[in-house]
Amino acid sequence: MFDDLIGHTIRVNVDSPNQCMESHISREKKRIPLIGSDEAAKLLGISLRTLYSYVSRGRIGRVIDPVTGNSQYNRAEVEEYARKRDRGRSAGSAARASLSFGLPVMDSQVCAIKAGRPWFRGQDAIAFSATATLEQTAALLWDVDSLPETGRADVAEDAGAGGERFLPRFHQWLLTNMDRLHVREALSRDEQLRHASRILRAGAILAVGDELHGAAIHETMARAWGVPAGAADIIRRALVLHADHELNPSSFALRCVASTMASPYAATLAGCCAASGVKHANFSAVMALTGATLRGEEPAALVAAHVATGQALPGFNHPLYPKGDPRATALLDDLRGIASGRDMARIDGLLHAARSSQGLLPKNDFALAAVTHLLRLPTDACERIFVVSRIVGWNAHALEQYSSPLLIRPRARYVPD
Repeated sequence: MFDDLIGHTIRVNVDSPNQCMESHISREKKRIPLIGSDEAAKLLGISLRTLYSYVSRGRIGRVIDPVTGNSQYNRAEVEEYARKRDRGRSAGSAARASLSFGLPVMDSQVCAIKAGRPWFRGQDAIAFSATATLEQTAALLWDVDSLPETGRADVAEDAGAGGERFLPRFHQWLLTNMDRLHVREALSRDEQLRHASRILRAGAILAVGDELHGAAIHETMARAWGVPAGAADIIRRALVLHADHELNPSSFALRCVASTMASPYAATLAGCCAASGVKHANFSAVMALTGATLRGEEPAALVAAHVATGQALPGFNHPLYPKGDPRATALLDDLRGIASGRDMARIDGLLHAARSSQGLLPKNDFALAAVTHLLRLPTDACERIFVVSRIVGWNAHALEQYSSPLLIRPRARYVPD
């Protein structure tokens, strides 16, 4: 009965008076596979009401059976519409999922996380950290033979308005130099490297409150903080292990800023601001947990109390390392070699309680808090070590981003109330 429809244009009233729609059936001398409303709605996974709205909006055509008066749909057209719609949904879902430990969204040669380990420009970061200094790590990640000379920076003067705490002073130093540079055009790579090296030097000086005097950064930190002989090596390794961690929130924020060709000072400040959030590295919470353990509180009770609040136990379970964060493993193993028996036993007791009762494994910020406590470092040493270390990775990402012509400009999906 549909043979009569071939080669004709049929006008149908859709939802309201004077609202008509055309569906042209091919003139090919063959029967077109048509399906009813129920089957079309099933193929699309929608209700009949939604199907009719698709027709009224011109998304799908339909014809009317001249005998029964029922709506009929071209199966091929319905299936093609479903495929196109689902492709769009899949892409959107993948994009949204990528924003939280999901699929890679950016190419980079700086750092990768694969096989349960971080890699710096193709080198196993855990193995590399066994002997490397932060300066050598910077040379590797910045892809240079050695760091450029920067001369003495007027660090104290430029950071003066930032107060006494390290991070506000560093922020102020970055703001002062960002304002001073006045970038009008893209910097050359040599200029970028010089500014990156200057930022690293300034961060280290502000972190320890002293000039480097030609010493390595970890040696200057150890001297300024009165670290026992032999323990400076743990500070060195902590600095190297935290130098970069792929495209985390602070590195992504920095790359967005760098893609606009803002200065290295502006880009580094963006990374610092992102890192100050408690969801990035909540060192104060981890310091409180490990501190309570070292004061003699029962580890199992501490873990149970945190679990009872419904909050995650700070310092445990990194989503990218389901079998355990190798950075934490390396630092804790080194710490066991030099820390006092009682204090290390208490830290291990907390680790055991978290794993045996909840299946939790330590991550990098737990290990850094343990290092801070057991070496008797300043209470904010976690923050100082992390930021000075990550200056290296942040500027590696900035250097890489500066070489790209692309502006990072994601799209938003509007969702009405």
